[in-house]
Amino acid sequence: MTIVRTRLSPHLGVELTGIDLSQELTAATRQAILDAWIDAGVLLFRGLGTSPETHMRLSEVFGELEPAATASLNDPNNPYLMNLSYYPDKPGAYQKHYTVQGIDRAGWLGWHWDQSFMPTIVRGAILRMVEPAARMGETGFIDAVAAYDRLTDAQKARIDGLEVVYEFNPDFTSGQFGFPKDICAIDADLPAIGPGHKFDFPPVVHPLVITQHETGRKVLKLSPMHARYVLGMGRDESDALLEEIAEHLVDPRYAYFHAWGRDDMIVWDNWRVIHSANGVPLECARYAQRTTIMGDYKVGRYLDATRSSNDIGRRIVD
Repeated sequence: MTIVRTRLSPHLGVELTGIDLSQELTAATRQAILDAWIDAGVLLFRGLGTSPETHMRLSEVFGELEPAATASLNDPNNPYLMNLSYYPDKPGAYQKHYTVQGIDRAGWLGWHWDQSFMPTIVRGAILRMVEPAARMGETGFIDAVAAYDRLTDAQKARIDGLEVVYEFNPDFTSGQFGFPKDICAIDADLPAIGPGHKFDFPPVVHPLVITQHETGRKVLKLSPMHARYVLGMGRDESDALLEEIAEHLVDPRYAYFHAWGRDDMIVWDNWRVIHSANGVPLECARYAQRTTIMGDYKVGRYLDATRSSNDIGRRIVD
């Protein structure tokens, strides 16, 4: 079997072909996939996600899996498969609609890395498209290693050693750094999650710059969605710095937006790559499944120094 790498964009990601996911993978194939992932940050397996079984087979290449924290999203037949669906006639408990750039959208998510509001950082995720949207529905990816490299020497010196406080914030219109300025919520009086739920997310702290373990490259580790302020910095100075760094990070010139086909699978490195969801028009259905790869850089912590980072607890409490 010959595995071929084809670049997805000039800036990040590769498509891998020559892999048969209908059968168990050899050790050499698994290592080739892992090597490509470390090198590229995002891998596309076009049309290969033909079943939950192939999804799980690919996912297990990257490490131990963890169930979704929100149990109601887990597939009833497999707790490691998260169901991410939107059907116009079946609104979900965790969905809020937004108008962005004049388009009403369901499932829109701004730039982020997963679990920024937790002291632990999952290793990555694999998304499989079961039912692509008739229109829109792209997922965006940006390489934060390349974003760090694009910083000026003065910017690198300024952010060296800084830490950012993150706090879960389901309201995407509350002034997130690097988010569209024209975003507004549809039915703004509706809660971001269903009634009867509450949050249990104490503030956490993560470094603004981390190091990729395998290569020693620096990563601009900012998650715009839930970043609140720079620890130990005055609010005005902090806001200005985070806005500057976020706008640099989310520059669309360096993004890859994947237009999904049925059975496409993409795996991304959550320690290195930020991602976003373009959303779908309110009348368009879309259904995907996702697995999450367990792992942690072990550099995050709770802002409350008396609380252990191992004390995770439930993330959303029913």
